[in-house]
Amino acid sequence: MKSAIERRMEIVAIVNKNSSARVEDLAETFSVSTVTIRQDLNFLEKNGYIVRSHGGAVPNKGMIAELSNAEKRHRNLGAKNKIAEAALKLINDDDIIILDSGTTTREIAATLKKSTIKNVLVMTNGLDIASELADAENVEVLMTGGKLRKNAMSFSGPQADASLANYCFSKVFLGVDGFDIQAGITTHNEQEANLNRIMCDISNQVIAVTDSSKFGKKSCHIIRKFADIDVLITDSGISPEYLTALQENNIEMIIVD
Repeated sequence: MKSAIERRMEIVAIVNKNSSARVEDLAETFSVSTVTIRQDLNFLEKNGYIVRSHGGAVPNKGMIAELSNAEKRHRNLGAKNKIAEAALKLINDDDIIILDSGTTTREIAATLKKSTIKNVLVMTNGLDIASELADAENVEVLMTGGKLRKNAMSFSGPQADASLANYCFSKVFLGVDGFDIQAGITTHNEQEANLNRIMCDISNQVIAVTDSSKFGKKSCHIIRKFADIDVLITDSGISPEYLTALQENNIEMIIVD
């Protein structure tokens, strides 16, 4: 039998895929009582994953669907390029950094490759990021290893987690799928979220990089509460609500036009 966590995440997937789900159908699918399903739905609604409806649930429109790496790369590309240029200013000669997998961090890799910064060591779990930096004379590349998520071009899992055990980095540049005041920084994949948490734990500075379209959105797995990041680099589309919340938590902000 599935654990409560596994069942609840599958319920979210079913609701999002079908645009709704009935309590009785979910109880039959998971071979549990309707009481258990109602408890699951109450939990999921409280945490913002679904919205309860009469006799079941419907999607929370604030949740975001997972897109492929190829689909995401060309979204808001202009903003990502400017964010990458701002991120480059935080990288120094002889720096030891992590570039998390993602399309914004890939733009950081491309910008770093063309820069005059010297002797940078980059750890990444992004296959496309490693490929981008493979012929960069100024960068030494390390990879986490692990299981490849082909849709995201990223490695994660126990092997990836273990590969970081004996390292310490000056900075991690963290891409995000969603950035929500209540939920924090989130991503779609549980194993990748766990790897991201380790990356944050072994880095002196956590730098979140995201275009403003990600604000107010969330996915299933929390990486960090938003108050636990050190620096945010984003574009000028950020809302006044988020600006105020970030300022109140003393988070350094770099906003590109």
